[in-house]
Amino acid sequence: MKKKLSLLIAAALASLTVMTGLSACAESYDLVYATWNLGTESANNIERQMIAAFEEKYDVKIRIEENVSLSAYDDSIRALAVRDSLPDVFMMSNINFGLSERYASDISDLVAADTSGDWNNIPAPIEEAVHFKSGIYAVPFAMHMMGYFVNVDLLEDNNLDSFLDGEITWDSFYNVVRTMASLKSEGYIGLSHESTIFEWYPSSVNENYGWYTWDGEEYHLDSEEFIRGIELTQDLRTNKYTYDSLTEEDRAGAFDGIDGYTMLWNQGRLAIRWGYSYEVPDMMQNANFDIQFVGVPGGRTPIVGDYLAISTTCQNRDLAYQFAKWMSFDPAGIRERIARDKDVTNTLPLTTDQTLIDEYFNKFDAVDGLKEAYDTLENGIIECVKVVPGYTRSRWTALTGLTLNVDGEQVNNSNVGQLIDWCWTGKLTYRDYSDDVDALADKWYGDTIATYEQFYT
Repeated sequence: MKKKLSLLIAAALASLTVMTGLSACAESYDLVYATWNLGTESANNIERQMIAAFEEKYDVKIRIEENVSLSAYDDSIRALAVRDSLPDVFMMSNINFGLSERYASDISDLVAADTSGDWNNIPAPIEEAVHFKSGIYAVPFAMHMMGYFVNVDLLEDNNLDSFLDGEITWDSFYNVVRTMASLKSEGYIGLSHESTIFEWYPSSVNENYGWYTWDGEEYHLDSEEFIRGIELTQDLRTNKYTYDSLTEEDRAGAFDGIDGYTMLWNQGRLAIRWGYSYEVPDMMQNANFDIQFVGVPGGRTPIVGDYLAISTTCQNRDLAYQFAKWMSFDPAGIRERIARDKDVTNTLPLTTDQTLIDEYFNKFDAVDGLKEAYDTLENGIIECVKVVPGYTRSRWTALTGLTLNVDGEQVNNSNVGQLIDWCWTGKLTYRDYSDDVDALADKWYGDTIATYEQFYT
């Protein structure tokens, strides 16, 4: 009996020794971070380098949550939350995800305690987007400009380069698109696609409207400005002035073998291409012609942002804020990015500090026009997808309840995205449905806000 007891005690002590050893070997972390833009550990991209630089600068350890799916990112964050393992700091696919799931904490106290003034230097359109009621629920992480890129060489070859002198207007834009479309038989065309025009156009003629006519409180999809935007989009479509508007039969000749407008652009045969500032590195690698960014006619450049949340379960909120700031709008962090990144970068400096802006564009000047557009961002408009509650339903998925006749076929209860598409492609007349679309958009915004009322003040 004594021998058996001794063996049990020895086994217990051995087990305790092993557990103690494992505990001693386990690495401790100050914060856990999750995002989709880290690439592989072996590639060690700029984001991982920024994390390592923060660790070294502040003598802390950040654990990267590697177990997230890029194709199902939100589901990955939900799964972590269910396991009580919500990361301290994480990228949000959109701000509404953090609000609806109640994963994002109100950081207004941290912002108020930041006496550096750096928060106030975040460009206004993207900073305003992180506020909800009386709180602040995200840290702006990155900002990208949307708009039109121009093949300068192609315009010069066709005596259209005066388009680039002075203000870009709808008329001057349309003239280039229409003129270049007359060269379709030679394998050239003016514009990549038309389907974004009605989303930005109303803001170019009415300063009270933003993206998709959003004014901060409601939509104006029954306005003459939006109706006109649909009509202009339809005009480009009907006249086949864009690559996307061409049929397979149209492309069979001079465009045979072209797989999408990006290939056409890379070959120097597309005059104007809609795109994002983060695409610049790819453009510079694949194009052998001069490129200029012109934003959109009217000069109110559309902006899309990325946002970080500090989780509701985070224990060290001060450090989490310091880290999120370093990765985004901290002047020291911005300078670290400038120093570490290559000659062409897919980021923009998240600041209005002119010294930092000059430092950035002194290094990253591959595409003309980006700095000029950046200098006018106070007039920019924020794209709604990531920031306006209920936008996905208001813009695409809400059911209309309407019975429509589309190309001779009866369609019952289509979604709003389908209805709008049928209008700008010329199958329906938008003016006939503008009141319905506007009411539906405002309804879903209001309904979404109502679901938040019990949780936010």
